[in-house]
Amino acid sequence: MSAPDQGRRAAISAAIERRLRREAGYRFRLMVFIAVGVVALDQLTKAIIRATIPVGDTVELLPGINLVDTVNTGIAFSLFQGNPGVVAAVTLVAIAVIAVLLVGFAGRHALVPIGGGLLLGGSIGNLIDRVWRDGVTDFIAIGSWPPFNVADIGVTAGAILLVVALVFSGGDD
Repeated sequence: MSAPDQGRRAAISAAIERRLRREAGYRFRLMVFIAVGVVALDQLTKAIIRATIPVGDTVELLPGINLVDTVNTGIAFSLFQGNPGVVAAVTLVAIAVIAVLLVGFAGRHALVPIGGGLLLGGSIGNLIDRVWRDGVTDFIAIGSWPPFNVADIGVTAGAILLVVALVFSGGDD
C-alpha cells in the first residue's frame, strides 16, 4: 500500500472516530436530558397530588381512571413493603448496574438513550421519594391495577424500549 493510501485510510479512520465520539456525547446528553425531565415531571405531579388529594381519598379523572394519594413503601407492585433500607439498597444497586450497562450499550441503537433516560429518570424519581418521604407517592389508579406514578411509567416504558433496542441492535440505527 502506498503512503498516500495509508494517509487517506488514517484520515478516514480519524474522521470516523471523531463522529462516533460526537454521537456518543449527543446520546449521553439526550439520556441525561430525558432522565432530568422524567424526574422533574414525576416530582411535580407527586407534589400536586400530595397538595390536593388527602391520603386515601379518590378523585375520578375519567371512567375507570382515578387519582388517589397512596404511599408505597415497597418496590414494584408493593414488593418488600415496610423494608425501606432494603428497597433503597436494591434501587441504588439497580441504578448503578443500569448506568454501567447503558454506557456500554449506548452506541448500539438510537433507542438506548431514550429508554435509558426514561428508566434512569423513573428510578431516580422514586428513589427521591424513598429517601425523603420513606415511601413512594403513587396516584394513578386504573381498575384493580395497583396505583402507580410518572416514575413507574418511565421505568416501564424505558425497559420496553431497551428490550426493543437489544432485539434490533444487530444493524445500524
